[in-house]
Amino acid sequence: MFSKYKNSPQGFQSTWKTEQSLATDGTQTEELTTEDSECQVVQQSEAGTQTDEEKVDLQTQTQYDVDSLAAFLHRITPKVIKELERQNRSQAFAGYALRQEEEEEEGGGVRLLHTLRCKLIQPEMVVTGLAWSSTGSVIGVGYGANQHDDWCDHCGTLAVWNINRSDFDANQPERVIEMSSCVLCLAFHPNNPAVFAVGTFNGEVLVYDLSHSEDVTPMVTVECGGGAVTTLTWTDVGQAGTNNTTNTTTTTTSLVATTSTGYVLVWSFSITKQQLTLKTGFLVRSEDVPRVGRGSLNERSGLGITAASFNCEDSLLFLLGGVGGRLFICNAASETRTGVEYGGVELRACVSSTLSSHAGKVVAAEFSPYHRNAVITAASDDQIRLYTILQANKPVCSVHSQEGLTCARWSPYRPVVVAVGKVTGQVTLLDLSSKSTGEPLLTLPPPERPAPISTLQFNHKNVKLLSVGDHLGRVQIWQLPTSAVSPLPNERAILQTLLTSATAGD
Repeated sequence: MFSKYKNSPQGFQSTWKTEQSLATDGTQTEELTTEDSECQVVQQSEAGTQTDEEKVDLQTQTQYDVDSLAAFLHRITPKVIKELERQNRSQAFAGYALRQEEEEEEGGGVRLLHTLRCKLIQPEMVVTGLAWSSTGSVIGVGYGANQHDDWCDHCGTLAVWNINRSDFDANQPERVIEMSSCVLCLAFHPNNPAVFAVGTFNGEVLVYDLSHSEDVTPMVTVECGGGAVTTLTWTDVGQAGTNNTTNTTTTTTSLVATTSTGYVLVWSFSITKQQLTLKTGFLVRSEDVPRVGRGSLNERSGLGITAASFNCEDSLLFLLGGVGGRLFICNAASETRTGVEYGGVELRACVSSTLSSHAGKVVAAEFSPYHRNAVITAASDDQIRLYTILQANKPVCSVHSQEGLTCARWSPYRPVVVAVGKVTGQVTLLDLSSKSTGEPLLTLPPPERPAPISTLQFNHKNVKLLSVGDHLGRVQIWQLPTSAVSPLPNERAILQTLLTSATAGD
């Protein structure tokens, strides 16, 4: 089973000491040669010219008969003035455009520049507020829910774009600020383009300073009595009008907030101290409302305010629009006490008169930027009205819209033109002086996916820009044609004629 086996060893010689041979070689390119050469202009020449000096005899005077010239001017001046006035009232060249302007506006002259979208907002959010900075380059957009059953439990959003930046992205805001409740309104400071105020559904007013690039906390926050903040307006109260108790040289810019509880609160703003100080306040009382509709009002809460505007010539005079279609002309100089206090300040009555009411909620009420007596209003009864405050019982003219109205703005460039937003997603510009007032002067092209318009704002620096926000959270920035922003030579006179004819008819 087992047997012996002998294994003999095997070996081989190591070669690690074997000598290795190395060889070195090289190569060389041919020598490069370079040459330099110069050239010079061979000849130069200069030339000059000079006109001969003329002596003007300043002593030479035309001889004329002074008495004859005076008699001629006395005879002809009334005829010339009469003819100039007649030409000023004429509309013979209304709508006429130069050939150059016609060529510029081929295809309608309307161009969509940008569509702003913020991807961080919740799906149910709509555009609730728009505002341009004083330089016209920065736009602020507020987002909030369209409807609330009671208290707001949404998180609102504020987004800011600078459309003139080289790295501008319509889908990426420069700054996004989250809010504790829905944003209802916002307004940039009239002089400082970095400062703006935001009003929320839960009654807060927050002021931000964009000059601090990384800071998203407000510099100051105040409460407005519990009601939703419906409008914000920066104004210099006391700069005009009959306020004899205010030194206009020391008057500072104030922030005026209106609420859904009928409060009008005037805050003085100090950017150095970073504070808002309640200076005065007003209340729309139940007795300020006409007898019809008084029963449902609470004497301490007042009537909910939905729109506000200050007069272009007298900052003590302002206009309020409220729920139920009410329209109030108010005076900040009123000393009538209401017995209601807020923030240590007794609220005063401010309503001096009322305009004839709409049949629905007022969505716009604004003084004309060109005439102290002209007022434009719009409401959910689908009517746009032009009023003069000298005739409160009926409007100067009224336009009925086939589609529901959501907002309206005076054009800051044309005294008789109004921009109107509708529930169908249309934006139209109406000429109130036109014989066919219902016909739009201009209609912006609708988007591929229309949605109700929620707000719109003209750019007061770049005259051709109009921003439009809708219920899909989009903000479209349009470039308007020249004809839509260039006033006619006699347009102010036309507005004056409309208002005068209405009061003369009484």
